[in-house]
Amino acid sequence: MNIGLAALIGVLAFAVVSDIRRGRVPNLFVVFGTVAATLFHSIATLGEGVLHASPGSIGLVSLLEGVMIGFVGLLPLYILRAMGAGDVKLMMMVGAFLGPLQTLGVVVLTFLAGGVLAIVMALWQRSFRQLATNLRFMLTTSSVRAAGGESPRFEPLAQTAGRMPYAVAIAAGVVLQLVLVRSGGWALS
Repeated sequence: MNIGLAALIGVLAFAVVSDIRRGRVPNLFVVFGTVAATLFHSIATLGEGVLHASPGSIGLVSLLEGVMIGFVGLLPLYILRAMGAGDVKLMMMVGAFLGPLQTLGVVVLTFLAGGVLAIVMALWQRSFRQLATNLRFMLTTSSVRAAGGESPRFEPLAQTAGRMPYAVAIAAGVVLQLVLVRSGGWALS
């Protein structure tokens, strides 16, 4: 395992534990990870990134592009209050390690993992009915607004189905991206 991948996995592991235990991702983890990514891409020889079998630096421009993809990818969910700012910053840190294309892949896979995690947690907490009710309410009100010519927006819900540690979904997205890149079965690599 290369040092860049080890640093990424290490920071993600701490973020997951913190999100599960305390319900937040501390800025210190994000700053440490972003500095580690910047150092790695500054001193490593040019290569295909930390997830590839032949790892190497993607360069500082790709690092910044990855940060922007991570920010833009999760910002809408933050605006809708579906996730916290720590989750957005964590995805930006992941983008610093991976660059734009792989970060886009992680965002897509994170959304899939987050959906599965939400269903599993709702079943575990016996709040699946509330989850379905909330989803129906959000889609109905958004559709009515769109039909009336307004831009769709989601209002905060009176009762939620529970809180989900989204760092788990982000870490799962990274692991899935790693597996798909290493197996050669994923176009976003």
